[in-house]
Amino acid sequence: METREKIIQVAMEQFMLYGVRAVTMDDIARNGGISKKTIYEEFTSKEELVNGVFESAMRQDECVFQEMMEKEESAIDHLIRMTKYLRGRFAKMNPLVLHDIQRYYPQCWKRLEQFKREHALKGIAGILERGKKSGDFRPEINSEILAHMRLEQVTNSFSGNFPSDGYSLLDFQLQVLDHFIHGLLTDQGRATYYQKLKNQER
Repeated sequence: METREKIIQVAMEQFMLYGVRAVTMDDIARNGGISKKTIYEEFTSKEELVNGVFESAMRQDECVFQEMMEKEESAIDHLIRMTKYLRGRFAKMNPLVLHDIQRYYPQCWKRLEQFKREHALKGIAGILERGKKSGDFRPEINSEILAHMRLEQVTNSFSGNFPSDGYSLLDFQLQVLDHFIHGLLTDQGRATYYQKLKNQER
């Protein structure tokens, strides 16, 4: 693994655990077994490192979203696949991560918002339209509005305004996603959804 990639990997792991602001360059150097001088040879400041870390994460997400959209699968299969992906993304993520970026790293936040508009929003709306055509999703739903709503559900949880006592961020995200999905389903879609979940558990 190249030095730059290792720094990004270690920094991402630390940010996910503790939030962005709480992690120092010394922390990253110590946990990565890398000198701070080496880090500054690759990234001139913590802000540049933060931008590099989340640019890398967005490229990974873009590849995953593109792969999902290109698969010849039903909208319900896509939602189940997305649920699995969310489990991996949020399982160890500190709720402070996006809060810190929005407040202290505006350039990185602007890039995240751009990614949300250009990739995530378009992808969600496309899946909703696919489900409407198959009869699994209610035909009267407005796909663009609900795509916006779904993205806000994801990002708003990082403000810290969720019932954290006894619940993880993953618990919260999965409950909200389940509620969102059930608001989309027709009777046909609901039967298909439960059958696919049942088959997964076997």
